[in-house]
Amino acid sequence: MNFDNFTKMHVWQLAFELLVKIYKITSQFPSEEKFGLVSDMKRAANSITHNIAEGFGRFEPKDKTRFYKISRGSCFELASQVLVSSALEFLKNDSDRDELLELIKNIIKELNSIIKRIESPIPQPPPKPLRRSPLDSLKHSWNHI
Repeated sequence: MNFDNFTKMHVWQLAFELLVKIYKITSQFPSEEKFGLVSDMKRAANSITHNIAEGFGRFEPKDKTRFYKISRGSCFELASQVLVSSALEFLKNDSDRDELLELIKNIIKELNSIIKRIESPIPQPPPKPLRRSPLDSLKHSWNHI
């Protein structure tokens, strides 16, 4: 996971693609939803993308995963909003819904993988056996005094 910058992370690229699609799709929603569902969906999509970028910029592992987890939560929020949009027939067709949900699902999978990798303890090599000290034989003999 060594990247020069966040834009080279595949998960950020997926999130960016999702963000652009959400802006394009919600532009076709009824105007009365401008401050309702449209605003909520744009905010959630922005949160996904920008929290990945911010997590990348954090140094401490716990800080990184905190932002990746916020992004993950926003994925679930947006999935719910996509389902509502579909039920209200704001989405033109089921393929738009399915495409958005598949993209969200892939982002969640990648975030899960990143979070697990960061939070997994680094396996430590087994300790090297102690060398016998020349004093070991003396210690043994001292026990009998």
